[in-house]
Amino acid sequence: MNIEQLIKINREDERKILAERSSSRLLKIAAHIVAKKLDYAASSALLNSEAEKIELEARELESV
Repeated sequence: MNIEQLIKINREDERKILAERSSSRLLKIAAHIVAKKLDYAASSALLNSEAEKIELEARELESV
């Protein structure tokens, strides 16, 4: 395997891991919303907070 193939495989693995992590987090948030019987405003605030965390992580990755 050459270096380009290894880089491609690594990037694919990183994307899979990120997708799995995002999916898991969304499922936890959904379960929390249902368990706590949050109304639409509280649910929206929770989702906005999560979006801000994701944006912060993205900015941190850009600076690496």
